[in-house]
Amino acid sequence: MLFLGTKMTSTLHNITFSFYGFGISIKCQDQQTLKNIHRDFSFFINDAITPQISFEIFNEAPNYSQYPPLKATHYSPRNICYRQGDLTFIDYFGHGLTIIDHSTNIYRIFSADAHLRHEIVFLTVLSLTGQELDSKSIHRVHGLGLEINHKALLLLMPSGGGKTTLLLELLKNELDSRFRGNDKDSCPIKLISEDSPLIDRSGNALPFPIRIGVSQSSKPADIPQEHMHLIQRMEFGPKYVIDSAFFKDKLSTKPVKVQYVFCGKRCLGNESSIKPLSKYAALKELIINSVIGVGLYQGIEFLLQHGIWGLIKKSGVIFSRLKNALIILSRSRTYAFVIGCDRTKNVETFLNFCRENV
Repeated sequence: MLFLGTKMTSTLHNITFSFYGFGISIKCQDQQTLKNIHRDFSFFINDAITPQISFEIFNEAPNYSQYPPLKATHYSPRNICYRQGDLTFIDYFGHGLTIIDHSTNIYRIFSADAHLRHEIVFLTVLSLTGQELDSKSIHRVHGLGLEINHKALLLLMPSGGGKTTLLLELLKNELDSRFRGNDKDSCPIKLISEDSPLIDRSGNALPFPIRIGVSQSSKPADIPQEHMHLIQRMEFGPKYVIDSAFFKDKLSTKPVKVQYVFCGKRCLGNESSIKPLSKYAALKELIINSVIGVGLYQGIEFLLQHGIWGLIKKSGVIFSRLKNALIILSRSRTYAFVIGCDRTKNVETFLNFCRENV
């Protein structure tokens, strides 16, 4: 029998999350790694749920001498996959190793690199959660989800299209206070998700607030340091991430009907405008951003765990995503949102539209 790695004998730190009924527990000897994962998914902490998936994270380099000379089954820019029976090995080019025991649903992660340990866990949790929610006909959309006056708005924008910048400006007190009137305690602008709101068969957007990433050059000056930290990534450069808990009073907490869909386009100049858009044009954007899922981390190494049959079954997920997208469009107004280089003007354009229409 293949030896799966070190047993956890020292003090354990653990946490459990519930992603709409999908339970994941994480155990780790390294308290800082666990703290970072806690910050990434704090909205979903639930110690009462029984986990379907368990992680065990080891602060040590993989011991490759104990594993057999398996042949690779899949290559990606970030890792190489191997299989033997109920076991899948995902090797991060000698710097880290994930061993998946499919018979027990235990994921063991080995790496002496703190940044890599964190990223492996974060991306694996996203991939597993996405697959589980897909099976429940709850699908992710690559875009910004907002709740305004109890209505959900989806802004479909490409990576680097300005979602985060727009969001941070909108959530500043001095901007959203213009909506409040005499009610100083209300906050009608709420965050559903900065990068991947969920949509269901009833035409609702479901909250999926996770950490928010910003480039080093765009690091906000008005967010306390304890809510922001620098991470190193495998394929891309370093970036700062903002804890979703920083926005805890401005997070949407329940399903909200989607009534507006905006398709964002960047403009080189300072133009900023919102104009009606045909539903056919909006559907093309939803196909890109949800049905296909460009911009969403899918984790192809995990999608391929079940071989060809798993990919065949995936076609049913594509149909389900399309169905949800059509339901959303049938009940929403659709607009083109031209986003220029003047951040203040972009925010004013959006706020003015919402004052008059939402």
